[in-house]
Amino acid sequence: MGIFEKKADRDRQNFIDRCIEFDTPRLENETYPDGVSILPDIVYDNMTGKSGLLDIYFPGEIQDRFDEIFFLIHGGAFVYGDKLLDKNYGMHLALKSGIPVANVNYTLMPDTDLAGQAADLVRALSFLNKEYGVSRIHTTGDSAGAYLALLSALLCNDPVIREELNITTDPEIKCLSANLICGGYAHDSKLFPGIYMGKDLPWHYFDLTKAMTKSFARTGNIPVSNITGDKDTMLRECNYFKRACDKAGIANSYYKAVSADDRVMHHVFPIAHPEWPESVKVIDMFVKNSGH
Repeated sequence: MGIFEKKADRDRQNFIDRCIEFDTPRLENETYPDGVSILPDIVYDNMTGKSGLLDIYFPGEIQDRFDEIFFLIHGGAFVYGDKLLDKNYGMHLALKSGIPVANVNYTLMPDTDLAGQAADLVRALSFLNKEYGVSRIHTTGDSAGAYLALLSALLCNDPVIREELNITTDPEIKCLSANLICGGYAHDSKLFPGIYMGKDLPWHYFDLTKAMTKSFARTGNIPVSNITGDKDTMLRECNYFKRACDKAGIANSYYKAVSADDRVMHHVFPIAHPEWPESVKVIDMFVKNSGH
């Protein structure tokens, strides 16, 4: 193992330790909203264990068939977490939007690379299409999940993206909007977490704004919503993303929440506190961006 790999592994473990310290008390004290029905732990890939599971949150009663959903992807720098992290946010989103929300697990790096995570997400989408009739989605996610949410939009709409990532399955789903929370889109291939993304990965996946603009030029733009907070560690990344959208003529909405009273607009605040008024505004923005 080389110097860069050793440093990345140390950084990865330190990151995971910090996340566990933050998320454990948060999850123990979460209160979920009423009025949401849940189909939990649905197996979309029986070869990957826990990584091949998803939940579906319904506003009201469980439905057998539905053609439009929000597709939710948790964050964690590609190396940490599962769908439980985003459950509360996903339930609030289902209530506000009036459509189901599918909250998905995927294989974490370094057990796979970016192409492997993309393959997991396409398998989940293909499963939702075949089992429930889903044909239209709006992607959403936080931090690395925002990167993967944008990537999922490209995977649905652009066969060139699928080919570049060695994916042969067309999920037969169209993505209509991308709704991104505190995303990080540019990564150094020698540092954590970019070092785990894949040695042979085309360069524009290390800056997903480049892949996005190339893809949208081929397939047409979809509306993108991009939110951050004044204390977000990814604030500069979110501002960079907005500039990239503006430069490419991509319709985008942007919101930087400002800390107030005892509410600090930290990284992924709508995930940790979906009941905050600033988070309610975020969800309202995403619902509007989706056309609901």
